[in-house]
Amino acid sequence: MSEETVVLETHHKSTLKERMLQYFTTERKRKIYTVVYFVILGLLVAYFIYTKLKLLLFTTPPEEPINYAAYEWYIVPYVYIIDYIKHAWNSLLFAFMLSGVIYEFVPGNIIKKWLGGGKWYHYLLAAALAPIFVTCSCSVIPVYVGILAAGASLGVAMTFFLMAPAANFITILLTGEYIGWELGLWRLVFSFIAAVISGVIFDRMKISKELRKQFDVTTNPDGTPKAKRLVLKKSIHDRVETAYKFSFDIFKNIIPRLLIGLAVVSFLIAYIPSSWVSAYFTGFWGIVIAALLGGPLYTPTLVEIVMTKSLMSLGMDNPTALSFMMGQPYDFVSMVPNSKYFKWRGVLMYSLVFFFISIGSAVLYALINGYAL
Repeated sequence: MSEETVVLETHHKSTLKERMLQYFTTERKRKIYTVVYFVILGLLVAYFIYTKLKLLLFTTPPEEPINYAAYEWYIVPYVYIIDYIKHAWNSLLFAFMLSGVIYEFVPGNIIKKWLGGGKWYHYLLAAALAPIFVTCSCSVIPVYVGILAAGASLGVAMTFFLMAPAANFITILLTGEYIGWELGLWRLVFSFIAAVISGVIFDRMKISKELRKQFDVTTNPDGTPKAKRLVLKKSIHDRVETAYKFSFDIFKNIIPRLLIGLAVVSFLIAYIPSSWVSAYFTGFWGIVIAALLGGPLYTPTLVEIVMTKSLMSLGMDNPTALSFMMGQPYDFVSMVPNSKYFKWRGVLMYSLVFFFISIGSAVLYALINGYAL
């Protein structure tokens, strides 16, 4: 190849690069990023709706739980986490992106008006809206953080968080279909009561007001103060960038804690003997034990229905099954990331409320339906 040809090719490449740089200006790249953001969000929403409609229309039972005890102990957390991701990846990604959308695009004055706390209907509205989000307790965390950042009270956010996994509409439908409609309705009513009570109590606690200030005036990663969100007229590209950054910050905060919680619970799932069921999961003490284990034994959303059905086939009675299913919102996996936003005092409070209402609802069910206690 002659020297002249090499010079021409180099000049051609240089010219092409310059043209690319001229075409992809900063403003044009921002437009492309905005389009890509909304395309990805649209695809996630479409797939999320598709999976939920598929469950609703065809009422396909969830997959049978994996026998984690069959694996070596050091493999158990990996298998459990992979299975969780397989079930929840879409809900998680959708929830993280939705948190940014809520934070940036939903006017703060609307959130404060309807979910600001202090009014009884704020908690009822949060509990009524939550069942729309068919997600597990971990996937709903980014959504309630977005609501918090937009102006909701911590108690209202707590009500929303507790109600979504406990009694979303597909969970209730599948509970009714595969376990019994009576249990499904009891689960709905008492989950609603427990979620509202937890939110009201938390907003009356001193720590709630202290934590609210952290969302009004946040800090930069280096600890320096950062002014709270200003209401300015911004371009759609600026708003998308803010929404993305908010979602990514929440992602970085939640995911490490989520993985730790999943790893811990994987060992509980793997090594609690099934022989304990017929021996300990009936009567009053069975109800208490089920309430104790229903929380720590985290399962992805809807999988708890299969697990409960399996336990019932081994001898668990209906009141104990109700107590076990009521424990889903206060699972250990979600406690770890929730401790960042509600602190451990708040986590302990809602866990105790759900624990005692789980027992109370199951005992009441047993008395009404003639089960021995």
